[in-house]
Amino acid sequence: MSSAADSVNWVALWHKGLLRWRRARRSFDARALNERRLLIIAVVAGLWFMLDSLWITPGYKQLAASLSRKNQAQMAMQALQDKQRLQQEEMARSEIAVRQELQQTTERMRHQEEEFEKARQVLVPAREMRALLEGLLAEQRSLRLMSMKTLPREDIPLPHVDGAGQTSQLFRHGLEIKVVGSFHDILNWLRSLESLPRKVLWDDMKLQADDQAVLMLTLNVHTLSKDREPMEMAP
Repeated sequence: MSSAADSVNWVALWHKGLLRWRRARRSFDARALNERRLLIIAVVAGLWFMLDSLWITPGYKQLAASLSRKNQAQMAMQALQDKQRLQQEEMARSEIAVRQELQQTTERMRHQEEEFEKARQVLVPAREMRALLEGLLAEQRSLRLMSMKTLPREDIPLPHVDGAGQTSQLFRHGLEIKVVGSFHDILNWLRSLESLPRKVLWDDMKLQADDQAVLMLTLNVHTLSKDREPMEMAP
């Protein structure tokens, strides 16, 4: 029963609406052409206003907001990519500079080691220093050897650079020698020491005189070697 009543009501409403539509159409047709145009324009404007208020304007605003957020995200992403690219370029330049500096340092160390090796070959070996000094003293007969003793060894570490080979270690071996004689005899002996084809290094020279004008020279003589032990350098 309920379903039939609802069906009758819908039919009645349909007929009422159809009658109203027909009356409005006859009333519309009865109007003048200008009035009908104005009514059509008013209806269209009303529909457009409703569509614009309910769908077009809100949709456009949402679309504009979405496009703005998208543009901002793209700009932020581009800025981040540019920053990463600049950082990568800076890191690449720094790495190249470090490699170049390391290569230059390595070459400089190798060159210095080669130069030092040439200079070391000119120096008298530590184990030959005692015999050499005694031979020079034998040539200066007026000089008298008072003492000759071995000085403590000194370690000379060389800086290590990657790629420049193994770390080198040098040792300074020295003798303290004391001789007595005249000024000219001592001077001639020092000159003969300086004129040797293979050199020795010397420092800490002390010259003392007694009441009879006899001079005593104390001289530290040393050489450089890669050998830790000088091999019977001096007693």
